[in-house]
Amino acid sequence: MNVETIKTGKCPVCGSNEVYDNRGKSAANHRKFLMVSAFKSFTLESYVCTACGYFKEFISDEDMKNEKLISKVKEDWNKTSGGKIG
Repeated sequence: MNVETIKTGKCPVCGSNEVYDNRGKSAANHRKFLMVSAFKSFTLESYVCTACGYFKEFISDEDMKNEKLISKVKEDWNKTSGGKIG
């Protein structure tokens, strides 16, 4: 898997090292989960550059290894075709 630059602490937009994440923090005041179904969810890791405002979310590495969650997404969500939006 290609690691997104922001996960290394460097913003891919402005090049700043002023990148912060919510890993290991409680869910107060930010989205921490992405619901897959009524009872299943992914844990989200959010990253923000305080220099330019670039923001990115990722599914946690642990949840990416959960075959049941991944299968549920493949079953219920649309596979993106790369076509135009709108």
